Amino acid sequence: MMPVKAGRERHTSIKGNIINAGNTIMNSELKQQSEGFLRGTVKNAMPDYELRYPQLEMIGACASVIENGGVLIAEAGTGTGKTFAYLIPLILSGKKGIVSTRTINLQEQLFSKDLRFLFALKEFDYAIAKGRGNYLCLRRLNAYRASNEEEAGEYSRLVNWASKTRTGDLEDYPYRSPLWDRVYSDPDACRSKKCSSYNQCFYFKARQRWSKAQIVVANHAIISINAMLSEESKILPKAEVLIIDEGHALDNALSDQIGINLSKRGFENILNKLLKPDERGNYKGLLSKSHHLFQIVESLRTEMELFWDSVKRESEHRKTIKGAFVLTNFSVGLSSSIRNLIENIRTSTMGLFKEDEEVELKASIIKLKNFAEGLETFSEGTDGFVRWAEIEEKRIALRMSPIYPRDFIKENIVPEYNSIIVTSATLSVAGDFGFTEKILGLEVSKKLSVPSPFDLRNQVAIEVKKEINLLNGGGIEKLARVIIDEASRKDGGILVLFTSRDVMKKTWEVTAEELRNLGLNPMMQGEMPNRAMLDIMREGKDSIIFGLDSFWEGVDIKGDALKCLIITKLPFEVPTEPIAAARTEDIEKHGGNAFYEYSLPRAVLKFKQGFGRLIRSSQDTGRVVICDERIETSRYGRRFMESVF
Repeated sequence: MMPVKAGRERHTSIKGNIINAGNTIMNSELKQQSEGFLRGTVKNAMPDYELRYPQLEMIGACASVIENGGVLIAEAGTGTGKTFAYLIPLILSGKKGIVSTRTINLQEQLFSKDLRFLFALKEFDYAIAKGRGNYLCLRRLNAYRASNEEEAGEYSRLVNWASKTRTGDLEDYPYRSPLWDRVYSDPDACRSKKCSSYNQCFYFKARQRWSKAQIVVANHAIISINAMLSEESKILPKAEVLIIDEGHALDNALSDQIGINLSKRGFENILNKLLKPDERGNYKGLLSKSHHLFQIVESLRTEMELFWDSVKRESEHRKTIKGAFVLTNFSVGLSSSIRNLIENIRTSTMGLFKEDEEVELKASIIKLKNFAEGLETFSEGTDGFVRWAEIEEKRIALRMSPIYPRDFIKENIVPEYNSIIVTSATLSVAGDFGFTEKILGLEVSKKLSVPSPFDLRNQVAIEVKKEINLLNGGGIEKLARVIIDEASRKDGGILVLFTSRDVMKKTWEVTAEELRNLGLNPMMQGEMPNRAMLDIMREGKDSIIFGLDSFWEGVDIKGDALKCLIITKLPFEVPTEPIAAARTEDIEKHGGNAFYEYSLPRAVLKFKQGFGRLIRSSQDTGRVVICDERIETSRYGRRFMESVF
């Protein structure tokens, strides 16, 4: 595929020169069909549906790319109706397409709401694709043996559900299962067509649905994983069109999937599956009858503990690692010990187990081998990747990710599709797509930016609070006062967006009791599932949510249930975060200005995401309180407001 070149001018509509295709856009048969479907079929099914000019513009742009090929970056302001704008021309084209979004929750929304509605108007095949770990494995379920009464009860419940479910999808299981990690579909423990349960396998049935469907709803993680697989191993079907919704999140999704993630807990889980003492000191696990291996496993367990203790001592939290890993000799020794255990298992146990046990044992060996190889690669490092030790309260891990995902996208994703559409409400900074193009490697894209149809200047009242300095952990009392004052109005729900977990917790400690005394319902991220908190907020107008990163986007609450948005601090990345630090260094090494080329655009895009949580319909009104005076006092502050209006 040859992407169509486009200039770098700032555009706000596709008239004339956005897509640079002239009459192709204006007279496109698919464009006309799509507009007619929206104006006629959709409007008739939803009499109160508001036809929006920005949506029609985006339909034309999407239709052109789907019809003629190329890459489109389409920024559509909140309320544009971008989902219908790309789904309708894709459906009417008859071409096979994969639509990828950021999270499983957003997948479910697209699948069960938007696609279901359009299917009722025009029949087409569609399916939802999730990672393998979301599906129940019948072979593993049938082979599982409960070790106590509690496990037996949960096992019985899973068996009962398995006999009734059509999908085997964890999302459809009404309970949280502590046994799921023992019975999910694990590629390392899969016998494929050799499995006695193959014809009933939920995962392979799902893949059959993906293959037959015209539209497959995936997520960024599975798109990333699929792109890393060889042609014969790919899990997603071939498609002509790829649509990346929530395209601003693709960068982070790729960084999470590409590279190395070696966690202490992950390795402990592997060893515990092989051998683990119970409360009475008796060994359980796959190797529980192989007494001659007990000492080797326990010695490896001790060596691993010493290794992670050394990582803690030698590494600062999320500090990038340059040159040779400080514990290279230790990690090489650990890798050798892992390989020694693998060899001992292979030479002394294979063929001695029942079929299901042997499958699980082979799966554990694969995981051990991957861990050993990961240690070796991490110690050596790889050009274009950044390494760090991730040390948190309940987690310790070694991470290695690409500094930029653009080469991966250009080499492994772009060539797979004839047409690619990347869309989001936040892809440009004051109309300039340069940052997104550079990060994603899509410098030669067609570009479209359509504004929100909402009248934000009249729907939003903005107030900037002075002298609240959270940069050094201060200003908590002043911030708390702002939150309590806003809550005292009692005119609707409040979302407080934080950039620091520590600041959020300290603010919570100061405000929570007083908020409750006001008769309000304060909630803090981490105390209950995000979805549960949002459901509670939607039900009334007396809720206050303290949220971090995940609440800056994807929150959709209309009316008085969300009346006030408090942005505690401009969302600049912590400069010492490994990927941010590596990108900063790379830009400056090549003579650029890292602040204006990376830090500021990144912060502006996140600010736009946060700002967009407040107004979700043309009838919504509310207040945005910004507790960071830099938006008014700094030279760069105007860039934030220019991007939302």
